[in-house]
Amino acid sequence: MRVLFTVTGWKGVYFSLIPLGWALQAAGHEVRVACPPSQAGALGGAGLVPAPVLEDFDTMRLERLARYAEAVRSPGTFTGPPPLHPLTGAPVKSLAEFDVAVQEPRIRAAHHAVLGRNCDAAAAFARVWRPDLVVHDLMTPEGVLAARVAGVPAVFHSPGMFGSQEAALADPTGAFERHGVAPLGTTPPGQSAPGPAGAGRGAVEYTIDPTPGSIAPPHGNALTLPVRYVPYNGPGHQEPWLLEPAPRTRVCLVWSNSARNIFGTEAPVLRHAVDAVLATGAELLLTASAEQAEALGPMPGSVRVLRDFPLRLLLPGCDALIHQGSVNPMMTGLGVPQLALGLTDDGVEIGRRFSRGGSGVALAGLEATAEDIHRAVARIVGDPEPRAAAAALEQENAQRPPLGRVVHRLERLARDGGLTEQDLSD
Repeated sequence: MRVLFTVTGWKGVYFSLIPLGWALQAAGHEVRVACPPSQAGALGGAGLVPAPVLEDFDTMRLERLARYAEAVRSPGTFTGPPPLHPLTGAPVKSLAEFDVAVQEPRIRAAHHAVLGRNCDAAAAFARVWRPDLVVHDLMTPEGVLAARVAGVPAVFHSPGMFGSQEAALADPTGAFERHGVAPLGTTPPGQSAPGPAGAGRGAVEYTIDPTPGSIAPPHGNALTLPVRYVPYNGPGHQEPWLLEPAPRTRVCLVWSNSARNIFGTEAPVLRHAVDAVLATGAELLLTASAEQAEALGPMPGSVRVLRDFPLRLLLPGCDALIHQGSVNPMMTGLGVPQLALGLTDDGVEIGRRFSRGGSGVALAGLEATAEDIHRAVARIVGDPEPRAAAAALEQENAQRPPLGRVVHRLERLARDGGLTEQDLSD
């Protein structure tokens, strides 16, 4: 079986697909990953075969643009540090330095043009390579197009915490019509499973979801294939000191490059989080960029600053996790209490979803006060209830179907052209 993955340039979104790629290859199947050139090294280093046929687009630019436009249009309700320049990512002295009214349509048009070319490139690759199945991430509608051009099923792989209806699938350039296939948002003829379970699912017919069921998002009419979450955060090595028992409570604080690229290094929420951990007397493992670490200033000996270190290798020795509301650390940390300091709207929302399981606390990072963060850190570090809930969530994940079973179901989907609820009972 040939399986085509389509991925965006955002690692935190597509890292969840990589263990599935391993499982497919281990079962003897061929996997290719249509990606932007900037991701070829990361994917090749993970053991998959990249096909760098898609164009790069700076997603951080869109995020900065949205934040800048909010500051310009709603100055009375804008919260947090001053927005960065959408194009350069540099601090601005005045909002007049960037003309939102003129530049916003241009940037969005440029993004749509790239998306249209990526759809064409994915369709062309699918016609030549002829996959039996396509798996796409949260932000690649070109994967759905490639599947329809090839006449095979498409499967959305959620990174966790995102529902099928939240996948960023759009066709602003009319690529589906251009390639003579069913429009995005409709079910292509002849590709649905027979009976009600396969009818009328629209843009997303099948979803692989690694989210534990107790906190899983809704998936609408999509048929959901549950899977055990296997963490991947990039390559790394085993540090001997992580195998030694921690001398005291240990907290990991993840501050990603995306947070710095969108909000700069001056967001006070990170400083508050660092101070709150130190106030508990815990050891702090801080993963942050060099620029972000430098902006925080000198740190006491109880803080160890790490860069580009895979979270899955840090967490086994940690008692709690703090992050900026990103789904990759959230899912990697299923077994430890968490504080999600959401910086974007989706980060705030998925943090709230996750907190319903009882193992986490969610705060809007740009609005939370130092006192709010201190209280939240004290809870995840010292309260036994979040620890018990995290252990239950980890156990729930361990009982979900392994990757091998999902591969078996994908084989059936590719062979039969559809699945029903009954097919998931084996």
